[in-house]
Amino acid sequence: MALSKRGKDEETFYRGWEEEEALKGWVQPVAGDESKAACRFCECEMRADYTDLQQHAATAEHRNRAPLGSSVPLANEGVCASNGSGSATTLFKRTEASHSSTSSPETEDGETDEIMVGNGVGNSDAAFRFSTAPTLEDIRRLQSAFATERGWGKYHQPRNLLLALVGEVGELAELFQWREEAPEGLPGWTVSERDALSDELSDVLIYLVALADKCHVDLPSAARRKIEKNRLKYPAEKVYGSSKKYTEYQK
Repeated sequence: MALSKRGKDEETFYRGWEEEEALKGWVQPVAGDESKAACRFCECEMRADYTDLQQHAATAEHRNRAPLGSSVPLANEGVCASNGSGSATTLFKRTEASHSSTSSPETEDGETDEIMVGNGVGNSDAAFRFSTAPTLEDIRRLQSAFATERGWGKYHQPRNLLLALVGEVGELAELFQWREEAPEGLPGWTVSERDALSDELSDVLIYLVALADKCHVDLPSAARRKIEKNRLKYPAEKVYGSSKKYTEYQK
């Protein structure tokens, strides 16, 4: 493994990566910047860190763009934020204390709470999961700085952000509007269609986080509390396999 050949704290491109099985054929140095690496297939840049490279190799976009026969890891090996243009991988820097790609978020009592969504194949070993970075707080800070740099604060008030959010949801809906089916995993979608979906979902997320910021709602904590409320509203033993509203179970 490359890390055994160099200091773990080094963040410069290592030529030995170009011969490693998981990185061979796609990783390349960035001219004039030894702190970055680039992907030949996705045409994006990332930090010259072995973990970041592994995470990029596991993204759905990289697997879709990589030629048949290329070595690419399964989805459950972790993913990083990337939209193919390079903006996401350079904008959302991994935090110094970021977790490994295989770590799961911890609950308040310290127990591991693994959040996974099946990939539709019925194989839990290939389950889809989000990357651990950037966090919602990272996104909040990045978007806040982005708006501040452009003097947009006066426009980014709760009402404006809500309407912008609704507009982005509409643009997201357009991607599905005239399709007869959209099964899990979206088989049959092209790379450009997936890129568009990634962009629209990101716009929705960014506006949602910005709205929560302006309303002073701690979104991660609020989401956890809401999930717990839903557990009480919809006891598994009562609602399993049913789509009825909770009020029908309380009668």
